[in-house]
Amino acid sequence: MSEGEHERLRRALKRLSEGHREALGVIDRALEDQESPAQESLAEVQDILSGALEDARTILEEGRA
Repeated sequence: MSEGEHERLRRALKRLSEGHREALGVIDRALEDQESPAQESLAEVQDILSGALEDARTILEEGRA
């Protein structure tokens, strides 16, 4: 594996980990605040994880271009 490939994989994994932490934070806030509608929280989690996945895909495709 080349150094460039290794760096892209590292960045993609970091972005996915950040998205995971953000999503867990949303879940924690939703559980603490019973007034927050669950559907809104789930939509926010979905947006965070979808964004992180798309960012990771973009990072991984950088080396293919």
